Amino acid sequence: MLIPLLILTASCIIIPDEPAQPATPTAIPPPIINYFTADPETIESGDAITLSWNVSDAKKVTIQPILSNVELIGNTQLYPATSTAYTLIATNEAGSTTSFVNITVKPSDTSSDQKFVGVDPVTGRNQDIGFKWEQLCLSTAYQVQIAKDPGFTLIVFDSGIYAPDPSTSPAMLYPAGGILEAGHTYYWRARVRQAATGQIITSPWSETQSFTVSAGYPVTSSYQGIQLLSPVNSCCGYPAKSVPFTWTPYKETTKYRFTLARDAGLTDIIILTEVTTTSYSYEGTFEYNTNYFWQVMALEPAPSDASAVFSFTTEVEPLPAAKTVETTPVTPVWVWVVIGIGAILIVAVITLIFMAKRT
Repeated sequence: MLIPLLILTASCIIIPDEPAQPATPTAIPPPIINYFTADPETIESGDAITLSWNVSDAKKVTIQPILSNVELIGNTQLYPATSTAYTLIATNEAGSTTSFVNITVKPSDTSSDQKFVGVDPVTGRNQDIGFKWEQLCLSTAYQVQIAKDPGFTLIVFDSGIYAPDPSTSPAMLYPAGGILEAGHTYYWRARVRQAATGQIITSPWSETQSFTVSAGYPVTSSYQGIQLLSPVNSCCGYPAKSVPFTWTPYKETTKYRFTLARDAGLTDIIILTEVTTTSYSYEGTFEYNTNYFWQVMALEPAPSDASAVFSFTTEVEPLPAAKTVETTPVTPVWVWVVIGIGAILIVAVITLIFMAKRT
């Protein structure tokens, strides 16, 4: 195991005496929230909570600010970084019903194993960060990931296959001016990707370690170069179809390269194309409730540095529409009784007429 060191019927026949009166429409009641809870409601930074809910008579259920459409009954695990109020909104034709829970996030005990790295006081982003771990089984290449949560569902950096030099003392430098912000806690892990023999192998992930970028001013300066606009970074509940991507123009640029991938390292590529405008519309369909990553860089007349890597999470899969079952109308039994009696009376009248003519 890698040990990282730092330097997520019966029925009856009824013949009514009078014509039946039309039924009065019944008013639809508003949705009912049977419960909406969080367990626990007070945690330390980096810990998880479980949101659980049970709703009746609703057409749509959302949980703000994280999920745009969920099932009537369910639960989800989250890693809130700061104290947050979650609001459940249940809606149908009669209106909406809401319920909320407050989550309190306490800072972790910084007197124990909490590690801090420097921050640039101008940009509010990290200074150089050095990662170091022990060599395992004469390995020569590794993979390092940094995420916002210990479950690594919000990965902000993935090194891909990385070969440190020398391989006997594996280490990696995450340069200053990255995307790690002041006052935020991040998590990192490493694993083997290649042995000394050249064989490509994948070991289990190491133990997860955390570090915090020291407190500083909020990030106010933008990244140099192209600025990504939409989808907004780390947004949730984004549509899974016909997604538009937009960014700011770069001076005198006539052609851009657009990259869309399934991972933060942009190795599992979905789209890699060149466009002459500052937008791109993806006409495919994304998977529901899945993270995606994208980046843009200028190509002509001169290449630029690549933009920051932005991510977004697609919406939760909507509930299937209820199927309408067509039924054949059933004629009441009393109708057939009336028809039978009428037929008998008609036959009797005809018989009497013929008998009267004969006499």
